[in-house]
Amino acid sequence: MYKIDFPIDAKEAAVISRRRRAEEERKLRIFNPHQRIIGKDLKALEIQIQEKRERKEREKELDEAWVRETNRQQLLVMELQRRVENDKKRVWSDVQDFRSSCQRFEDRREFDLNDKRKLAYAARLHDEDVRNGPASMQKFEGEDLSYKQRIVNQEMQKKAWLDAQIAEKKQNQREYEEAHKMYEERLREMSLRTTELGRAENQARRAVELAYNQYNLALAQENAEKKKLDRLADEEATLAHQLNCFHSELLTEVTDATSINGPFRVGRAQFKGYTEEMMKTIREEQLRQAMDKKRREKEEQAYDAAWEKMNRRYAIATHILDKELDSRKKDKHIELTNINRELAQEQRLRQDYMNNLVYKGNFTEGFFDQFNTSTR
Repeated sequence: MYKIDFPIDAKEAAVISRRRRAEEERKLRIFNPHQRIIGKDLKALEIQIQEKRERKEREKELDEAWVRETNRQQLLVMELQRRVENDKKRVWSDVQDFRSSCQRFEDRREFDLNDKRKLAYAARLHDEDVRNGPASMQKFEGEDLSYKQRIVNQEMQKKAWLDAQIAEKKQNQREYEEAHKMYEERLREMSLRTTELGRAENQARRAVELAYNQYNLALAQENAEKKKLDRLADEEATLAHQLNCFHSELLTEVTDATSINGPFRVGRAQFKGYTEEMMKTIREEQLRQAMDKKRREKEEQAYDAAWEKMNRRYAIATHILDKELDSRKKDKHIELTNINRELAQEQRLRQDYMNNLVYKGNFTEGFFDQFNTSTR
């Protein structure tokens, strides 16, 4: 048997090569901890930066080209405008030259109708000239031969109208003056009437004021009489009050007067001092209160002494209990220390057993190299 080498398809070989190259690139990305953790492709970033720079340069070139083209277009537009203006000026100059040479005023067909030299002579002898018919256009309204006389007549008529207006104005002025005079007379009459009415009103006001004054005088006299009577009544009341005060218990110093608050109370206004019996009673009460105070102080001292004694007993008992608790804590600590020592010894023996008997073999580099050989 002979081994036959079949030709490899170029397309399939290209696919296989592309896949192998992609696999190698994938390995570089995955097995590179720095790139895998950070997640940055420096080559791709550099390509992007280069593309960005190229794009900016292209944009800059486009902008510069746009500016140059804009400036060129503006210059072209300005040149075209200048040419158009020159063409307009040239055409206008040609038109003016043509008008001055070929369109003169005296070359018009109707120049004879506007010729001042011919119009200076009259075309008719009088207004009733039979030669001037309607089509002759020689007679119009206001252009008759009696124009000057008509103007004189109109001036005379205007003067007559002006004289009539002046006379009418003077008549109106006279009527106005007469009316104003009558108005002033009417004002004087009204002023006199107002003066008379004011005089009558003043007289009436004085009469009313006189009546008011008389009434006020009578009222003042009545008030004075009333005040006099009130003063006399006040004086009588004051005198009666003084007499009552002179005969009252306060000024007569009555000592056995009772208070209004009760039969066993003394009125403050009538109190003149303590009697001997009252002083004796007060001293006895003070002595009794002093003895009661001493008795209460002795009882409080005895209570405080008993309380202090009880506190000392409690302190001694507490001290004994604290010592007993400390002793128990020490014993417990010693016991826990022994237990921990035994547990540590057992753990050390178990660790030696596991390391020396159970896990005898060590891992080599070849064991770890069999992992992560492919990205799939």
